[in-house]
Amino acid sequence: MDEFSATLKTVQNVFLFFLSFCLAAWALLVDYRVYFAGIMLGSMASMINARFLAWKINKLAAAAIEQKGRKVTLGFLTRAAIAGFAGLVAVRYPEHVALTTTIIGYFFAQLATLVLGILSIRKSKK
Repeated sequence: MDEFSATLKTVQNVFLFFLSFCLAAWALLVDYRVYFAGIMLGSMASMINARFLAWKINKLAAAAIEQKGRKVTLGFLTRAAIAGFAGLVAVRYPEHVALTTTIIGYFFAQLATLVLGILSIRKSKK
């Protein structure tokens, strides 16, 4: 689990850097504020979902170690509701948030984890 936690922490650091970049771009590029607001909203939903999934996986691992008979789920409905809420905000306020960039932002944590995994494999082969 140490490698898992370290990867998630690195993804969170990349996310914070990306969010600060988007916020600066939102402040400077007035014509594109709607798009940067959407990408920030979608990536925040993605990061919240990634943190929630990590918490549920740790809970699942603890339940497997204790070998209790209770059922532990990965919280798909909760994660879907978070993404749905972000989409609802984008649909409800199209003058402030773009739906297309919100949907693109949903994939931020997954893509960051994939890139970090590929870089980690390349680094371990050397």
